[in-house]
Amino acid sequence: METKIIYRKPLGNATRKYRQDNFVISTFRALTKNTRRGLELCKDLGFDMVEFGWVNPKDSYECITACEEVGIDGVIQNWDLFGGFQTTEGDATVKVDALKKYVEFTKKYKHLVGYYVWDEPYEDDKIQAAGELVDVFEKIDPDRMPFTVAIPSYNTKWTWKNGLFESYLRKYMDIINPIVLSLDYYPFKHYKPEPATQLDNNEIFLDLALMRKLSLEKQVPMWFYFQAQDDPKTYKYYNFTPEKMRSQMYLALLYGSVGLQNYNVYEGAITEDAEPGPLYFATKDMNRRCHQLGRTFMALTSVGVFHSPEVLAQHSAFDEYRQSIADSEVLADKDLPFRCSVGEFVDAEGNRYLLINNRDYAKKREFKLKLKKKFRIYEVSQDDGLQSVKTNRAQNLSVTLQAGDAVLLRFQDAEEKAFLIDYVLEK
Repeated sequence: METKIIYRKPLGNATRKYRQDNFVISTFRALTKNTRRGLELCKDLGFDMVEFGWVNPKDSYECITACEEVGIDGVIQNWDLFGGFQTTEGDATVKVDALKKYVEFTKKYKHLVGYYVWDEPYEDDKIQAAGELVDVFEKIDPDRMPFTVAIPSYNTKWTWKNGLFESYLRKYMDIINPIVLSLDYYPFKHYKPEPATQLDNNEIFLDLALMRKLSLEKQVPMWFYFQAQDDPKTYKYYNFTPEKMRSQMYLALLYGSVGLQNYNVYEGAITEDAEPGPLYFATKDMNRRCHQLGRTFMALTSVGVFHSPEVLAQHSAFDEYRQSIADSEVLADKDLPFRCSVGEFVDAEGNRYLLINNRDYAKKREFKLKLKKKFRIYEVSQDDGLQSVKTNRAQNLSVTLQAGDAVLLRFQDAEEKAFLIDYVLEK
């Protein structure tokens, strides 16, 4: 069967020098008793990058030196020179000459790919300070990414309940003008799911929906920090499961994320003593699978996200983001089956994909879906990223997915000539 090569472009604003070439999977800090050994494990786990926030000058140099030796990319904060966390400042003053010297010094580190400017700024003065630092770094070192992270909606000031979260995130985007739109959300810490409802009533769907909206509107790649341990505050694993992690990663992909950020490997995938932890092999497997899907996702644009009716069923703020299946070019169902979510995507030539997700992180489920016409259906392998024909002529689709799992399918008119697709970065 013919394989069609479709060239894709880097993601991001074409007026900016730094743009995203490839799908990214990263983690935060990864500081253990042996920094180098911890980073060796991160590389083996399949992480492309580590974000070193909240670090002093000594630790920042140790971290980036270890990145260089191990061969894994790093984003570094230097607490004494720039950046901050929420309302806490390292140094928010824009000292152009000092930053120029810092940039000149760090140019020798090929694996230093960015600067961790600010983590979760949410007061006006901190948002302004972060924006000024981003602007300076982009002028003096345009080849590297000035990185910031937005605060999630469960903060105390800008929330969905008081109707201010969208205004916060728009202000964040307008003032900071980030290279990527990154936000963290840890549902198993700040929300106590009941076994019967899981995350059905959680505002994570609202945060992701708004991110998707602004990412498309501003043409800024979307990245997402997902929870990878039971308690992000104390960095403890407790009884966190691979299925909970998996369900969040696919949910981020569902909304169009091209960067998956693990928070974090400490005492989950890796122990304090820099040894494999209880989530090591599950993390490695998921990173491998998402990298393979990422080869395709880098060429796709999100055009719809559909959920079964129980998602935020009583939340008025979600009404704006609740999309009807009638808007789908593929699905013909009135409603999706229980705990089923679907993301719809197209590439630059109009080829159409569905990511079908079993949101249930406790139970395997079979989903039976009706299609609008007869389709040839291709599956994108999570082992090698390649496409293969699943069925040549179907108007009904049955998909069985393990807890938290997902499958990426391409849909082609059954009457058209069959072809596979491979996406290649345009040089």
